[in-house]
Amino acid sequence: MILLVRCDDRLVHGLVAVSWTSALQPETILVANDDAAEDEFKAMTMKMAKPAGVKMFIKHLDKACNALNNPVNDNKRLFVVVDSVKDALYIHDHVKGVTKVNIGTAGVNKKPGVKYYPTLPQVYMTEEEFGYAKKLHEDGVEVFAQINPTQDRMDYDELAKTMTKNINS
Repeated sequence: MILLVRCDDRLVHGLVAVSWTSALQPETILVANDDAAEDEFKAMTMKMAKPAGVKMFIKHLDKACNALNNPVNDNKRLFVVVDSVKDALYIHDHVKGVTKVNIGTAGVNKKPGVKYYPTLPQVYMTEEEFGYAKKLHEDGVEVFAQINPTQDRMDYDELAKTMTKNINS
């Protein structure tokens, strides 16, 4: 069972490893990211951050979808971490059971020449990423922005108002 898909361009770091993992109580954290799957140093760093007693796998996006579709994982409590809303949509389109997508600290690592819009403190989105979030919402997925489980949460409707206002101003 997929508890949550979190979009966080830093992937697994202290906030994800401690706050979100404590709140969700997953058996496994699955990082679905092509770059991380190929970068041994990044993978080692993330594995060092994970809490004891929680398994972690770092897989290419396609291989993560294969793992999520494997019936052996149907009854496991899974926390999926991706670096973008685009990747969350990709997983949603290829895997059954994506019901919640958290837009976390996405946009902290801003790419040069790309326009980012603030939603919550430390949560930024591009117009393109908002389009992916809209598609997820239209497909019935609960989409929300939230840095950590104890801080303010911005549900999709408020996110849409904020993004529309920012884009049009």
